[in-house]
Amino acid sequence: MIEVEEKRLQKLSIDELTHLFIDSINEQNLKLIEGIEFLINEDFENFKISLNYVIQTTTEIQIKKAFERKLFKSKKSSFTKADRLKTFAKINDIKNIGEFLANRLLLYRVVFPDDKFKLQIRNIIGSLKDISIKIVKAVKSISSDLESAHDISEEIKDERRRMREAEWQLLNRLWNYDMDYLSRTFLYLKQFIEQIMMLADHFKNFAEYIQFLSTKYLIF
Repeated sequence: MIEVEEKRLQKLSIDELTHLFIDSINEQNLKLIEGIEFLINEDFENFKISLNYVIQTTTEIQIKKAFERKLFKSKKSSFTKADRLKTFAKINDIKNIGEFLANRLLLYRVVFPDDKFKLQIRNIIGSLKDISIKIVKAVKSISSDLESAHDISEEIKDERRRMREAEWQLLNRLWNYDMDYLSRTFLYLKQFIEQIMMLADHFKNFAEYIQFLSTKYLIF
């Protein structure tokens, strides 16, 4: 877990606080993905540990408060305060969605139906991990390399499109299981897939916003 001393936070610039914030949120998101991998392997003990980490970690709150104090005191910035606040809010939404998913996963200890289903889930969360790492790079590039931020965001959108195709294949497989399959498990898995995609959709929307900022500030 990323631990931060208050004195250190006070010394960081707005850009440095933004980078620290996205690193903290990404660490938690990767922990969520790790937890899903434990669930696939039916390692329920480590599954609980990973997801509780996501729920209980609050380091990002400390960083967010320091960022807001610094931002409102600042006079000059390469980006408007409104754009910076919206970027921070979109980063924070990653935490909110991930925490929601973690809480829901802990409600019901599901066992995946077969190895092919597990493989398809692994493929989807592998893509989710990839775009999670890329959004970090895109955010960090905004203040120094707008063209790079734009290109990385396009890669995120491409990966999200591939995830959408994989989602429909997975849902199709789920719908074609024998209907004797427990209805509660069926509904749980259906919502589980859809909520993974909800997080992927947020990354895609965030990437589009980064592309908007890249175009806006390249022009001006």
